[in-house]
Amino acid sequence: MPLIQKARTGSGLAVQIIGGIVFASCGLVTFIWELYVLFDVFGVFALLIALIFTPITYFFAILVVWFSTGIFPVIVLILWLGGWLGMGIIYIGSLIKGEEDFFG
Repeated sequence: MPLIQKARTGSGLAVQIIGGIVFASCGLVTFIWELYVLFDVFGVFALLIALIFTPITYFFAILVVWFSTGIFPVIVLILWLGGWLGMGIIYIGSLIKGEEDFFG
């Protein structure tokens, strides 16, 4: 029984690491792209406000880039969805790992 638990822990951790890499890479590129657009269109003050409200800024990344540039950002949409996919993979890894409470 302990061998199976160790295998679950190891494979769950590997899945969580893969999800973390996907989330970090896609999320960071999306966020930096959005900050660049905000700085280019609105200036430094909008950049500072976006950094203060980082989770909200990331959640509305598609809309901010779309309304700021006037062009629907398909690449940003793909990266944004990749970030959410990475978060889902991390959650699936925690379920494989057998953690009792994911949020605690």
